[in-house]
Amino acid sequence: MKNTHLYAFLLLALTVTSCKTSAILTDTFESDVMGTMPIKNIPGSPVGDEVVYEAVLNPRLRITTSNNSAGQKALTFSQAPAPGLDAHNQFLSFRGVSSDFTEPLWFSFIGTLSGTGSDLMIDIADGSAGLIARMYFRNNGNVELDRSLAGTPAELIGNIPPGTIHTIILTLDMNKSSYNLTIFKTVGNILVKDHPLLLGNPLSYANPAHPQISFRFDENNYDDRKYVIESVSISRKKP
Repeated sequence: MKNTHLYAFLLLALTVTSCKTSAILTDTFESDVMGTMPIKNIPGSPVGDEVVYEAVLNPRLRITTSNNSAGQKALTFSQAPAPGLDAHNQFLSFRGVSSDFTEPLWFSFIGTLSGTGSDLMIDIADGSAGLIARMYFRNNGNVELDRSLAGTPAELIGNIPPGTIHTIILTLDMNKSSYNLTIFKTVGNILVKDHPLLLGNPLSYANPAHPQISFRFDENNYDDRKYVIESVSISRKKP
């Protein structure tokens, strides 16, 4: 497993200790073939988790070597030219199996953003139309969170210098209508507590749900802009 990053063991613990009743999605890309697009039906347990993307996004997706561990694999999501992109087909999503949304959930991923280009937008959602959280990674490394979908300016929560590997863990508690967000990096971790859900009312979300993490660059082309994803996990079990 990828374990050279200071806090990667957190995600490893989540994956190893999960069982059929707790794992909702687990993808480390080790079953994928180098140089190809990621496998959509993720092998292994749990059965039914998947990577979702449209064919128009193929030029931007490749299984590559890990930034973190020699001999390991990762998924590189770039802002390479991709004709035919529109407002709806730019998302790379990791969609979990059907889950009870009244139980706490942990969303986790490890990545590195490099190059200069458009913002990277990351959504945490119920797999339908229910957005839980939306964050942005800016060119200067700033990380911002939306507080609403009504055009309110996003909230600056910290900075991840470009090229810095990081581990993100979002803990969702529908019973409290909020989530906690922790971003681990080499220096100066970022912590957000009791952040309100984007839709506010827990009844606005699907239940059962298909918990989902989505990544998006816009249609502009920047050859050196890329996000290398080491692993993604969604679980009912605390890391």
